[in-house]
Amino acid sequence: MENVQPSQEPSAYNTLNDSVAGLKAKQVDGIVVDLPTAFFITAVQVPNGKIVGQFPAVGEQEYFGLVLAKDSPLTDCVNDALGTLRDDGTLDSLQQEWLSDKASAPVLE
Repeated sequence: MENVQPSQEPSAYNTLNDSVAGLKAKQVDGIVVDLPTAFFITAVQVPNGKIVGQFPAVGEQEYFGLVLAKDSPLTDCVNDALGTLRDDGTLDSLQQEWLSDKASAPVLE
């Protein structure tokens, strides 16, 4: 609540599934979630839903990750591939194309 200062105390659901159910039941007009979750909600759970905006980045940058089985023989290969994609700018390009540009969600100031 340090960066977002609502004029009223916000309500909260116990789980994300509860908040999506509340949205579907029209108990609320909107919910606030992180952008990747918003992509999933509008693509799968509430197909007629819309991402109306995103907050500007504040503080430390958010990171994504990959999950492999413990001691996976693919770990070194995946790390090498990610390093190459990061170093040649491909990861930044993919982030722009598939996360930023596809969001159609203006940064809310």
